[in-house]
Amino acid sequence: MKILIACDKMKGTFSSKQLGEMIEKAIKERYSDAETEVLQVSDGGDGFIESLRWRNNYSRWEFLSVNAANRKIQSKYLYNIYNHTAVLESALTLGFSKLAAKEKNILQNNSYGLGHDIKRVIEVRHPQKIVVGIGGTSTNDLFLGAASALGFKFLDKDGNEVEPLPKNYLNISQIIPTSEYQGTEFLAAVDVKNPLLGELGATKVYAPQKGASPQDIDYLENAFAHISSVIKKDLGVDLEQINGAGAGGGIGGGMAAFLNAKIISGADFILDTLEIDKKISESDLIITGEGSFDRQSLMGKITGNIIERCQKQNKNVLIVSGLYDQSPLPSNCTSIALFDQKPETKNAKEKTEALIKEKLKI
Repeated sequence: MKILIACDKMKGTFSSKQLGEMIEKAIKERYSDAETEVLQVSDGGDGFIESLRWRNNYSRWEFLSVNAANRKIQSKYLYNIYNHTAVLESALTLGFSKLAAKEKNILQNNSYGLGHDIKRVIEVRHPQKIVVGIGGTSTNDLFLGAASALGFKFLDKDGNEVEPLPKNYLNISQIIPTSEYQGTEFLAAVDVKNPLLGELGATKVYAPQKGASPQDIDYLENAFAHISSVIKKDLGVDLEQINGAGAGGGIGGGMAAFLNAKIISGADFILDTLEIDKKISESDLIITGEGSFDRQSLMGKITGNIIERCQKQNKNVLIVSGLYDQSPLPSNCTSIALFDQKPETKNAKEKTEALIKEKLKI
């Protein structure tokens, strides 16, 4: 039996590679004649760069950046000298792991560091194309912080410059654009299809996960609606018509507005680069999974994408997840939930491998 293992991360505990290797080890111990292959995958968030690192002639480079609280950190990017393409990952600069506990402030944190990274890569590499993996961010700022790093200006009704922090958004009345980056093609590789506003938008769905209070959520929803109207007026882009605009706390929509970026599926970008359709066709079973398999998993996430590709080829899928909360299960799938309820991080780290060995049956 040939088994393809392509799992997303278990956020906060195990990377895509680590989870895949634990599953592979359990299979080898129980089914010694099984042929296995582990793919490291990502849908735009954590692990986006590492999923591509050994593919398509990408080289990894490091540079100094700043996190969402504007503290200096080390970040990295990939560059392909043959097709002049750079790849960045928003989570490497703006992710929660880059913030100290005292730095977490949804109304203050911003994406300036990502704009700094884009600007730096352009200055050093002069790429024809920049792909930004979007997801796993601690920010909810609609890319305004990044845009300011790239030279965009934000003014109040009196023409005074406004610092583009979310807490100041209702004071912004005008955007002064820059044309400096028009020669570069931008792709925003998003991990979800959420719109910018509304019940399924960036703020109401994801801001609570980033520490936003109910009052913060009400403010941010109004602030995003206001900035969206300013963007439509000054940049001619209607963010409310763009699927995926809500990804990364609005970074998807912001890149479309400020950089004329094309929004693409991060999962598709990774999986196509890894030629996963060919690997699926050559496999008898595909194993995928993530920390929690739920309704969001089928809204652009890597696990849902893999399941859809397997359905097209009539291939069976085994889902291995920490938690399972998705009904009904897709017809070509069976699932294993390792935990009955959300475990503490320490408990998850200690027990996941043993539970995989105990529960994995193919």
